[in-house]
Amino acid sequence: MSNLKITDGHTLGDSDSGKLNLDDYLNAIFKNDMRLFDAYQLEEVLAYIDHNSPSMRGFLEVLINSSLWQGWQIESNPYLSMILQIGSKIDHLASLKAEPAYHSKFHMMDVCLIVTCLLACETSLQPEDRNHHLWQTSHREKWLLLLSAAAHDLGHPGRMNSYPYEIEKDSLHLLQVLLEKEGYNTLQIEDVMNSLSPWILATDHSQYIPLVNRLEGTTPSHTDCMAMLLVEADVTSSVLPNRGRVLTKRLSEEWENLYAQQSAALLNLLGYLKFLENLKFISPHAAVFQLPIVLKKTIAKVQSELV
Repeated sequence: MSNLKITDGHTLGDSDSGKLNLDDYLNAIFKNDMRLFDAYQLEEVLAYIDHNSPSMRGFLEVLINSSLWQGWQIESNPYLSMILQIGSKIDHLASLKAEPAYHSKFHMMDVCLIVTCLLACETSLQPEDRNHHLWQTSHREKWLLLLSAAAHDLGHPGRMNSYPYEIEKDSLHLLQVLLEKEGYNTLQIEDVMNSLSPWILATDHSQYIPLVNRLEGTTPSHTDCMAMLLVEADVTSSVLPNRGRVLTKRLSEEWENLYAQQSAALLNLLGYLKFLENLKFISPHAAVFQLPIVLKKTIAKVQSELV
């Protein structure tokens, strides 16, 4: 992997000790203007985390102790410990049996990092942005979005839904059971489940077009805006110019034994192009992060390879 300079003194690659300090590195990323953090830099960050994060909990500990998340701290924050307990649960499940090739802890790390980057873009939103007020997040909502990013595929079985929301509801159930087991009071659990449920349910890909249609309609809701931030974080890695191909192969591997036809189609460039062409990044956060431009360039790259 090439060394990638983020700020003075911080590169992605081998340090003198042979191991990069992820704490310092994440802090360096978040000090940057997200508009200047391009797709190839994001790919290298995610690939580095893939190869150097020993556990989901360990990754989350570093992330929430970054200067950015500490700047969003709230009084008597119950979500911080919940997030770490989700990380421990993901690590425990991974120790019991092999994780799905795509829906693994590394996918959850991707989504947690990208939702953080999207939230970091909020300071650059402009009041004239369409429905600006609906996209604004409180510090409490930021922590809940990180919690949802960590938990949205909790216990994923590595298959497709056989009916709408099947796997998403199972993940929500596992989350509720975990919070009850860890001794959170009823009001805290209700607060989390009521907030997260519509966001996590929106990650069922069959609900993507209806969500986009509602947000592009005349009366979008704040709940749908928060759901879209999670959904955009969920799909961003799959549209990156190089990592998207890697993840597509992982999903093909995940489906190979259950859905041979769909698994083979994923490796076909036409199938990948169709997936890309059906996506939109519509949040103002994604616009600041230049994700619509990234998507357009990746589509053009795939189209050129098909000629």
